[in-house]
Amino acid sequence: MDSMFDWNDLRFFLAVARTGSTLAAGRSLKVAQATVSRRITMLEEALGTPLFVRSPSGYTLSVRGQAMLPHAERVEREVEALQNSVAAEGRRLSGTVRLTTVESAANVWLMPAIAAFRAKHPAVVAEIIVDDRTLDIARGEADIAIRFGNPPQDESLVIRRIVELHESVYVRRDLADELGMPNSYDGLTRFPFVGMAGTGVGQIERWVDSLGPDMQIVHRANTLSSVISAVRAGMGAAVMPCLIGDTHGNLVRLFPPIPELTTPGWLVTSAAARQQPHVRALLDHIGEFIRESVAETEARYRIADAA
Repeated sequence: MDSMFDWNDLRFFLAVARTGSTLAAGRSLKVAQATVSRRITMLEEALGTPLFVRSPSGYTLSVRGQAMLPHAERVEREVEALQNSVAAEGRRLSGTVRLTTVESAANVWLMPAIAAFRAKHPAVVAEIIVDDRTLDIARGEADIAIRFGNPPQDESLVIRRIVELHESVYVRRDLADELGMPNSYDGLTRFPFVGMAGTGVGQIERWVDSLGPDMQIVHRANTLSSVISAVRAGMGAAVMPCLIGDTHGNLVRLFPPIPELTTPGWLVTSAAARQQPHVRALLDHIGEFIRESVAETEARYRIADAA
């Protein structure tokens, strides 16, 4: 007898044993009748013995099937006990988690990710610190951070690369219709442009400066949210993260992501914080949420580009 069978097939065996037919079992399991029949056949072949006697009136347990029934029911009870134990452990997650990142990632990723997490773990309280400054995770200023650019070098930190942050140029749809979609970066000189103000010149400002003296800088703002508000108000075009620009239906992406402006994103915590179950659970949830969110957005743009 080959004992290598799929544990999941026991669900089908129990459903047919209890209902007496593959049709009724399919209804109880919310699958097609043919699926039930196929899984029963696969289980019988794997075990090397018939478990049911088929007749026009339905399925009745064979002698071997009757002998197997209590064992299958015991497996079912153990699985249910395991599920209940895991669920109870999840409900017991509690505590406060302090998170920090830049405004764009906080609004687009952290807020919805935490909302979904707290629906399952309501005793976990999240405190989000939106700050362009780098808080010291190693010294406990925050438990979790999403950082962009070069990876933190502190060896006491636990770092996971989770995303590539893409940037492009966005403009309000009516302004793009009026001025025409540019064929190259040179075409940006016909657009009024919104730049960043403040101390220090970042890579975005250097890239804008590299486009030459003919760029029409009509407005500057010292926060990303202010730049986005200016673009949405129709003041001009601006560079912004695709994760934000793509969410505004009245904005148009003028180019594919600009390679020179792509930066890696990192999920950062300390070894001590990660040992706390509620921090670790939220950390894993955020990483998965961001991965799925980015994949969904990129798939949407691939479909749009192919159309």
